[in-house]
Amino acid sequence: MARVDLGYFDNFKSAGTLLIEADDEGLQHLGASLRSLEQGSVGSLAIEALPFVTAHHGVRLTAARGFRESVTRCGTASNEFRWQRTELGWQDAAERIEALIAYPDGHQYFEGPQIVVQVSKGEYGADWWGRHG
Repeated sequence: MARVDLGYFDNFKSAGTLLIEADDEGLQHLGASLRSLEQGSVGSLAIEALPFVTAHHGVRLTAARGFRESVTRCGTASNEFRWQRTELGWQDAAERIEALIAYPDGHQYFEGPQIVVQVSKGEYGADWWGRHG
């Protein structure tokens, strides 16, 4: 069964970080979902609402196709974010996320000016999420 955990952590490795950790099946599903943004079949996705995602502490992450690359907080909400990339940006993101499947562990960073999206595999696990998520 696919597993993807999503959480936000202030000052995680010196930056506000949206941490997405997944197993191989979760990475496949996440990559396929992001490809729908690349292809333009959808304009935005609520990542936390995807059936294979567990969002911790009410984090909401909207991934959207746009004209620039950014990761921003939505208004004054402390746990709502928008991750925006271009068509080529979503293609790059999907390819980098799918590449993690070939390794036992690793991560990819997608940087915004103040918030980082970190997609990880095999680095934290259920026990860590139980303590911190």
